[in-house]
Amino acid sequence: METFLTHKNRFAEIFLINNILGGPVMKKLKKFKLPVVAIIIIILFPLLASAQEDDSLIIPVYSGSDIRYDDQIGFEEFSFIINETTVQNTEGVLRRFFCRAPEGRSPLEIIKNYENAIKEDGGSILFISRKPKEIEIDGEKFSDIFRKNRKSRGLSTYVFTHTDFPNTVTEYLAGKLSTPDKDVYIIVAAGPGAWAASEDKRTFYELITLEAEPMEMGMITSADIGKGLSTMGRIAIYNIFFDTGKSEVKAESADALKAIAEYLNANKTQKVIIVGHTDNTGDFDMNISLSKDRADAVIKKLLSDYAVSGEQLKPYGVGPVSPVASNSTEKGRALNRRVEVVER
Repeated sequence: METFLTHKNRFAEIFLINNILGGPVMKKLKKFKLPVVAIIIIILFPLLASAQEDDSLIIPVYSGSDIRYDDQIGFEEFSFIINETTVQNTEGVLRRFFCRAPEGRSPLEIIKNYENAIKEDGGSILFISRKPKEIEIDGEKFSDIFRKNRKSRGLSTYVFTHTDFPNTVTEYLAGKLSTPDKDVYIIVAAGPGAWAASEDKRTFYELITLEAEPMEMGMITSADIGKGLSTMGRIAIYNIFFDTGKSEVKAESADALKAIAEYLNANKTQKVIIVGHTDNTGDFDMNISLSKDRADAVIKKLLSDYAVSGEQLKPYGVGPVSPVASNSTEKGRALNRRVEVVER
């Protein structure tokens, strides 16, 4: 059975073939009358190796692009357009690239390359629009829907183009790749840069990937904690248990506490915040207080039972104010009731 890693590499291979072997670099090398096989070795293999070395990429950005922003948002509900009248809301691990395309590449060319690569890898195209700015669904314009989950930027070199981009998109694609363990949604939008930034003659595009899979709620290891802190700056832990309305840590939380302790005891310079979270059931102030009490209780256990240094730990409680899912369903409320280990 094909693994997700080989699936990613296969997509990179198809994408680079579409992008390069039919492009201007290929035409220039043909002037030297090199065999096609030699050209492939010269161009394709180094790029494939580069694409395969970065395991964090689900699919590659367009070859030669300037990556302006790489926002690894994490587990989130994401809204995206799948036809002229429908917005699909899907939870998963969300990542957004904002890129400037190589000089001379048009928005349509960017979209076509991703369309071909998705199809050739056995994926499906859900929707393509040549006039996305004309789309309005339930009173929301395309730019308003597309802007959701985007990070706002302060004053920076690229702020004008990034901020204005949802209004300048001229090409839009939504596609889907399936693997044995998850579905990956791919959203690509392309258009010109901002006139105010003198970038209106260059193509910009946003590549969005959403790995639609359940948030991990099972057993966690010290390696998982290290990975979460190094990549996202935090990790949610769901197998620390409390009775309803209580802050005493239950005995069945031992495995999760042990994993946290193993990581911290092996990384003595690492300081973290233990953050308590609740759903929105009940009184707001009570939930704020309860979440802080639970964070305190976790730290007391780590100090007394696992010899973690108090210098590494700080408690904090945010109650229901930082949900990762809607509180309108039991599943969402379960995801929101958690303890997070946050880097500081």
